Amino acid sequence: MSIDRSKEVLTLIAVEVAVFLGLVGAFVFTLLHYQKKKFQHIEEKRSMAENYQRQLLQSRLEMQEETFTTISREIHDNVGQLLSLAKVQLNIAQQHTQTDPTLLDDIKANIGQAMTDLRDIAKSLSSERLQLIPFSQAIDQELQRIGRNGTLSCTLHLQGEEKPLPEQYKVIVFRIIQESLQNILKHAQADEIHIHLAYNPDLLQLTIRDNGIGFDVEQVGGGGLGLQNITNRTSLIGGNANIRSTIGRGTTITLTIPYV
Repeated sequence: MSIDRSKEVLTLIAVEVAVFLGLVGAFVFTLLHYQKKKFQHIEEKRSMAENYQRQLLQSRLEMQEETFTTISREIHDNVGQLLSLAKVQLNIAQQHTQTDPTLLDDIKANIGQAMTDLRDIAKSLSSERLQLIPFSQAIDQELQRIGRNGTLSCTLHLQGEEKPLPEQYKVIVFRIIQESLQNILKHAQADEIHIHLAYNPDLLQLTIRDNGIGFDVEQVGGGGLGLQNITNRTSLIGGNANIRSTIGRGTTITLTIPYV
């Protein structure tokens, strides 16, 4: 074999080795890059999961605090007044040797109403009890509780076969409903509340509607704390909240919640 021929062979081998090493290097680089991207993706998912849990905990704590504040106010305003009246009536009864049976009946009725209100408030607060009953039943009991004073007409309508929500979703959606109802009681000046539950194959659509004074949504612009809470908490569980209101014609809040 001639020297030129040997050089050509060596050159060809060197080129092939260089190409092979280049391919190996490219493969290793691609593999490392893929592993890095995969690791980053895993870290991002873990970070998102941790952030979700933190937001979930924060949201639940905020809702608990707001719910406790509302319940405290109800105990003070409703139950406290009933028991105070019963105490006054008992003092009157003690001052008379012969007590009017009607007065005793009133005292028993007031104490009984106070006990009923306390039981309803306890049920409303209990997240554990919420998990033991159907979602629609919990909402119906809440509507009965706030409609007992006779100033509000509250109705619940169901569409489709009821499907269970995940435990955390159920608590959050129920607290959103409670907050919406309290907003109606405090601000809407309504005498009718209607809640509609539509159980679709993949999601729950929940509508809360009142016939109150309404407000200008554009002017509020989602800046109201109550509206932000509803929107943010619904988004936290992968849902969507739509708030529509017309001055003089009431407000409609529609929540779209996935089952998983």
